[in-house]
Amino acid sequence: MTTQPAPAPYNHILPDVLSPQDVAYLNRLDRALRCGVPGCECATGSTLHCPSHGHAEAPTLTVVWDERREILAFHCPSCPPPRIYDALAKRGLAPASEIYNAFGAQGAGLQPFYFFIQQPPDWLWPNRIPLGKLTLIAGYPSSGKTSIALDIAARVSRGAAAPDQPDALFPSAPVVLALLDDNPKADVLPTLRLFGADLQRVYLADLLSPTHPVDYYPDDPPNDEDDGYFYQEDDDEDEDDEEYVFDNDGNEVRVPRRKPVGIRAPARDPFWSSPAPGSRLVAPWPSLDKVMARLANYIAEGKAVLLIVDQVEDLASMHRARLSTILGMLKALAARTGAAVVALTHNPALNYPRAVTAMQNRLAQASVVFTTAVVGPGERRFLVPLRPAMSDDTPAIPFVLPPSDAFTVAWRKPVFPAHMNALAGPRPDDGARTRAAQTFLTRALADGPRPASEIEREAAMHGISRRTLFRARALAGIRSTRIGASEGPGAGAWYWSLPSRSTPQQDETPR
Repeated sequence: MTTQPAPAPYNHILPDVLSPQDVAYLNRLDRALRCGVPGCECATGSTLHCPSHGHAEAPTLTVVWDERREILAFHCPSCPPPRIYDALAKRGLAPASEIYNAFGAQGAGLQPFYFFIQQPPDWLWPNRIPLGKLTLIAGYPSSGKTSIALDIAARVSRGAAAPDQPDALFPSAPVVLALLDDNPKADVLPTLRLFGADLQRVYLADLLSPTHPVDYYPDDPPNDEDDGYFYQEDDDEDEDDEEYVFDNDGNEVRVPRRKPVGIRAPARDPFWSSPAPGSRLVAPWPSLDKVMARLANYIAEGKAVLLIVDQVEDLASMHRARLSTILGMLKALAARTGAAVVALTHNPALNYPRAVTAMQNRLAQASVVFTTAVVGPGERRFLVPLRPAMSDDTPAIPFVLPPSDAFTVAWRKPVFPAHMNALAGPRPDDGARTRAAQTFLTRALADGPRPASEIEREAAMHGISRRTLFRARALAGIRSTRIGASEGPGAGAWYWSLPSRSTPQQDETPR
């Protein structure tokens, strides 16, 4: 490596021998490796601060031009060249002569995106439930979230059509149900039969047994220590009731072990064996890590495409874990197995839009979030998407729960966001409510006078208060007359009519 003898602004390098790309690169080095502190040697000298030093006080890096190889070379008296090149690469200042080699990264297990093959998104339910991601369905108790999950499981097991897309069919594949709240035989099995599920493709995940055959490979038998009891005895405890002593001649004699004399203990329960002294109490169910590994084995061994967890609060309370921890592990489980994981959770609000507001803190904990909500005075139920947000591409889906063992979940035609907002009722604006009440009165009295009591009942059915109704009657100029006998308390009946349609009769009394 040789150095040009003539000085130049770029560390003894003649600019005429450099390409425009190299000149721009040297300018970047000057801006990045000069500290700008007054009095520092890097301000006027030809050396720069070495990026491989943790706390470099003096500039020690020199950039030279190698005529033989026609490249820029770096030299530092304290750092070898590979270390300098690594430090420059971490700052985005690697020279063009240092060609990136991906073989070392691939040997370390890194996967470059260059070798990936682009593919469209995988959906279990198109634009609703993706594969390989966590989907969260929230709802108030008895709002229908379990019925929705079981209906989806039944459709997947038999390969039926999607509720909102008759042309899109679910894959006919196995389903795993992780149930912690319902009785599988008394509650879930009748519902699955009612929904027409293929029971040979729906599996029950056992999350309470300490050991399970799916936890082990065929050549790896279960550990004898994990026997499922409530306690484990210490290995160093001597259970022998005899001990060895020496007689007067020095011979070893085996005699019964002496027991301490004290207060007599109460009689033991024949159906419960008390733990031995020094035993360690353990839970009668597997740990959280073992539960997640078991669910992954369920999906792998059963070739399942859908896992339903009902519900995550029960799983978190059983293992004394945070709800965010459970959701994070389920998200990793979905990404690792490639199956669609649907987790049911609690929503403290029932009505729309309060149900949407209550789930804002859960949006970052799942890839897709839904909530069940009751909308409007008619209390119609909707499955409302929250992530991705409800739009024309992902509208809300109304559904009707089966009142008895007559039919399955009835899905209606999807509605758009504007329709949802209109169904939620008028905004808390007195002017808008009054205008809506005026419109109601105009339509109700379009065919002629009607009894005031009948109008008030209809207004109450539409959610119009009596105060708003009378305010709208005054603004609309509705005329009120009493038809019938004019004498006596409570005689006659009051009728309302529009101003232009009012035709008072002979026995009418103005109010």
